[in-house]
Amino acid sequence: MESGKVIFSDKSVRRQVTVTVIILLAFILLGQFIVAGMAEDYKKAMIEHDYAVAGYLSRCGVDNSRIVTAFTRDKTGADAEIGSSLLSSSGYMESMQNSLLPVVESFHQKFALTVLSFSVLFSLVLLAVLYLGEQYRDKQLETAAGQLRRFMDGDTAVRLSDCGEGSLSRLFTAINTMATSLTAHIDKEKQNRQFLKDTISDISHQLKTPLAALQMYNEIIRDEKTGNEVVESFTDKSRRELERMESLIQNLLKLARLDAGTIELEKAVFSLHGFLEKCIGSFATRAEQEGKSISLRCNDSVMLCFDETWLIEAVGNIIKNALDHTDSGDSIEISCEEAMAATEIIIRDNGAGIHPEDIYHIFKRFYRSRFSKDKQGVGIGLALSKAIVEKHGGAVTVRSELGQGAEFHLIFPKLTNL
Repeated sequence: MESGKVIFSDKSVRRQVTVTVIILLAFILLGQFIVAGMAEDYKKAMIEHDYAVAGYLSRCGVDNSRIVTAFTRDKTGADAEIGSSLLSSSGYMESMQNSLLPVVESFHQKFALTVLSFSVLFSLVLLAVLYLGEQYRDKQLETAAGQLRRFMDGDTAVRLSDCGEGSLSRLFTAINTMATSLTAHIDKEKQNRQFLKDTISDISHQLKTPLAALQMYNEIIRDEKTGNEVVESFTDKSRRELERMESLIQNLLKLARLDAGTIELEKAVFSLHGFLEKCIGSFATRAEQEGKSISLRCNDSVMLCFDETWLIEAVGNIIKNALDHTDSGDSIEISCEEAMAATEIIIRDNGAGIHPEDIYHIFKRFYRSRFSKDKQGVGIGLALSKAIVEKHGGAVTVRSELGQGAEFHLIFPKLTNL
């Protein structure tokens, strides 16, 4: 009973059922008129047949009063048996073909066609009602799907029309409730990201002043040339730590801006060969001092659309990571490949490789491997590279075997060139 109430609470279902009931009642009445017409036709055909039999008997000399009596008086079962026996001997029986009885054949053909037309008409009308009902419901669902696509595209103010009754309206109400909840979560997330960006930005700016002062003091001490090896050693160490701190602050600021979505990429089409040469150039001195080689293999014709300032940061962090995990005599190879659907930048090294326990975590922020020889890093560089590449519409993957080096792939679909 409850399910019936739920079904009939839907206005469109009620309307469709009402129209169907009206059609059924109309066809029932029409069927009764057809049956009445069939009875009238049958009566007319039977009387005409009796007229012909009476006329035939009269022509054969049978007394007219006896003929009239034969048609108007009640007949007994014995009369029927005698008549059946008499006519059956001449082939006049129930099993005879209708074609031998013109009146019956005409009656059959006429009303067989009438009933067929009636049935076809009834079926077509009923199917039309069901079709129109489904069309109306499909139109509602298509409209709802379009509104949901608008919501997914960023128009969080859009809502489904749920002012009606029935199952669709209840579904639309539930979807609207979910959309409102999602919008609230989205707004909250935006606020949290903005708060994080502002907080990191404020902290970073607050650190810049004392950091600049410390760097200045450190340079003054270095310039004094005290001749004290301990002082000079600690001065060099403090300079390196100050540089690391400045790099960390800058990377945190960049991550905060990427998270908050405040970065607008200024894309242009560049030759990858020239871009990668520029990336390598900033590490050439370090590689030479550490006895490592960096080679480039990239065709001059390979072009890519990107923001040079940001992508040089992403590629540079991966090259720096390769330098951090290779020893003197090791090599780093940078190449680019172009396919039908994507352009790749590949950075390989033959260094220590990545431990299987770390391979799925290296792009997480502040992740530090317990197997890594690099004790100075804080786990920001690769996370920043991944965020920058994804901002360009690309993806970063890594392949590595422990002791066999690592291979990073920066994949940019050709759609990023549009």
